[in-house]
Amino acid sequence: MAPRHRARPGRLLAIGLAGVAFCVTLGAAAAFAADVPEQPSFEQLFQQLQNSPVYKDACTKTCHGSIAKTENYASAIKFQHGYHQLVACDSCHPRFPHRADTTIERPSMKGCFDCHGVRHGPMGVIASGECVDCHVTPRERLRPAFHTFGWAGVEHVAPANKEFNTKCAMCHQPASCNECHDREGIKWAPASWDYDAGDGCLACHGEAGLTKQSAAGMKSFQVTGLTDSAHTDLSCQDCHQDYRYDDKTMPSQLWTVNAGQACASCHSAQKDNKNLSEADRTRLSAPVAAYNQSKHAEAISQGNYDAATCGSCHGGHFIARTDNDAAKQRLHMSSYRVCARCKQHGTNYDTYDDYYHGKAYKAGAADAPACWDCHGSHKILPAASKESSVNAANVGATCGRPGCHSGSSEKFGAAAADLIHTKVAEQEANPLRKLIAKLTGK
Repeated sequence: MAPRHRARPGRLLAIGLAGVAFCVTLGAAAAFAADVPEQPSFEQLFQQLQNSPVYKDACTKTCHGSIAKTENYASAIKFQHGYHQLVACDSCHPRFPHRADTTIERPSMKGCFDCHGVRHGPMGVIASGECVDCHVTPRERLRPAFHTFGWAGVEHVAPANKEFNTKCAMCHQPASCNECHDREGIKWAPASWDYDAGDGCLACHGEAGLTKQSAAGMKSFQVTGLTDSAHTDLSCQDCHQDYRYDDKTMPSQLWTVNAGQACASCHSAQKDNKNLSEADRTRLSAPVAAYNQSKHAEAISQGNYDAATCGSCHGGHFIARTDNDAAKQRLHMSSYRVCARCKQHGTNYDTYDDYYHGKAYKAGAADAPACWDCHGSHKILPAASKESSVNAANVGATCGRPGCHSGSSEKFGAAAADLIHTKVAEQEANPLRKLIAKLTGK
């Protein structure tokens, strides 16, 4: 009989540990199974959707397997979901449309007009705004729910003044009012006949996924920063005047230039705004007059649209307030974003590297000058101009302002200014440095 092999202690320990692990696994599995919560009911899921953001997956993975096959919601509307399947669901449905009371919340006319009828800058109309393209009912018989019967016989000046541009102008042209007013001998007109969609552009531009592939890579067209902006109370059309519901001619085919014109128009108007203090009227309107004398404005007037407009320096949607010290300091340290991003000034920023100005500024020194502390802000002129703050005749006064080199002479200013942007060049031209470089090969 062959002798039986005795198991070594190490093998017995391994077998024992394996057995324990198996038992623990079984126990854990049983415990896990006992802890798995019950699947939520349809009613619970439905209630959750009532209060959740509208995502495409929530629509397509539950009920609408193919948005294109979703039936039209009203016989009086010519509508197909298939035409809109490239649009995010929440662009039209800001909240879950199937409500708990079994009603279906459909897009409002204003919601449709966030896209329909608007001229998307130089791209033109992105979706038809003609009534007959969507409505079966003839235009003359269409009556929105907010319309008031017997309009002419009731007080309607106040509601017209309040809502004309946000409601009435959506459909009505001047003739709609003038037909009755002329007959009755009444002279009235709104400040503007333009329809204003408010923040309607965010129906699409609020989407994080609104991107486009370009030669420079993926570019996002999502609008952010409005909440903290100095202009948070303005509508999109207040600044983007080339995104319109009429055929008014714009100054150029570039939205940056057109937006700059909108900035100038609005800020210039503040000089007559009686709701502001004299100081605020000057603070808001004076920069426009100064910019109009600058080399940037001159270049724009000559058709050079590479020149700086308001948004080039101040930014767009995220324009911050400057009514507190922290905001002022953030602006002071933003020379790279404000000036150096411009291809014309990038080299100048690179050479702004002397020890007492450029080096200190780039290291975060709060008292070191930003670009505009020397070159000016809105009325920026070529150095050759006699009015330029960095002209040889004026640089002494620029350097000698209170808070800088107060009381310095013109000679001191001229000598110092020569080195501010030429430190590296002066070092390389130094004979001793050249000799050392020749001997060391560095």
